[in-house]
Amino acid sequence: MIKTKLAAVLIVLSNFMYAQTGDSLQKKLARVDAELTGKISPKEPGLSIIITRGNQVVFEKYYGYANLEQNIKLNAEHVLGIASMSKQFTGMAAVILVEEGKLSLEDDIKKYMPNLPIGDRKITISQLLSHTSGLPEITKNEEFMNHIAQRHSVQEIIDMAFKGDFTAEPGVKYQYCNTGYIIMAALIEKLSGQSYAAFLRNRIFLPLEMNDTYACDYYRNADNAVPRYFADSTGYAGATTMHFSNLIGGGNIITNAGDMAKWGMALISGDKLPRNYKKIWQSNRLNSGEETGYGLGLAGNEYNGKPYFYHPGMGDGMNSVNFIFPEDGITVTVIRNQSKPKLTSVETAQLATDYLFFKKY
Repeated sequence: MIKTKLAAVLIVLSNFMYAQTGDSLQKKLARVDAELTGKISPKEPGLSIIITRGNQVVFEKYYGYANLEQNIKLNAEHVLGIASMSKQFTGMAAVILVEEGKLSLEDDIKKYMPNLPIGDRKITISQLLSHTSGLPEITKNEEFMNHIAQRHSVQEIIDMAFKGDFTAEPGVKYQYCNTGYIIMAALIEKLSGQSYAAFLRNRIFLPLEMNDTYACDYYRNADNAVPRYFADSTGYAGATTMHFSNLIGGGNIITNAGDMAKWGMALISGDKLPRNYKKIWQSNRLNSGEETGYGLGLAGNEYNGKPYFYHPGMGDGMNSVNFIFPEDGITVTVIRNQSKPKLTSVETAQLATDYLFFKKY
């Protein structure tokens, strides 16, 4: 009898504490909404933000415009380019292949692509994905940048990249390099027998019901994505015309906040992901043993002592980031269709983090 009463008391207390926590969370999120409403001009390009806790979306808001010329407000149906935030999907594709036994992260890339013009360098798969390969950076290639509006095959982009200079010996230093991700896209195609876009669709996007998300390639551009903008002296101008095939592997994903919430919740739970999926955020090391803080498409950091994993995306008319707090079961994703906005995606995610963990409402 005593045990029964005690159990009942504990259930009531637990429900009360949960209700209090939920009420507190909603008040904090209301403050986030109020701050963003005050900071985002109703006449500027858009900002989408979504926050998940456990297996639920607890906050989803849209501010500003998807299309300034047509006065179309940004909403949940719109899809946007996310630039380098795309890299985590390539990293996940790599660990899927590892789990299937088709690849080892310590394999020399020449094992699979012997014709790569890298001389006697040994560059591992891990180094390709952790920005420690020392490869020439494709975005420094003038020919590539001058023809970014034209579609290119993966091999054509690789060929252009190797007209540049190597930046270091493999494993010597961390230096951001999109070329490694382009090569990884080619390797995914070779080992899977599918196109890069099809592999991501079949193995990641469809299982997670990310139905609005896709990878651009030679055959598909970002035709249904919202326009991209940058601020100038007259207000806002359209961003550079580009074919998103040129960003394959490292920046070619088109998605929206709702689908990124599904991805974030999967990263918290591991549901429908390979058993080794946390490899994508585990820090790699240089040859010296020094930690880089970067995994296979996600980096680690701390905010006011709170550890999290993240990846920003900053491209022409694109600005995005996702924060993942595995210990707390929380994710924050922000996507904008504007280059270098006054309030960046990272700053927006930090604002939300402040209220989620540190500020009183």
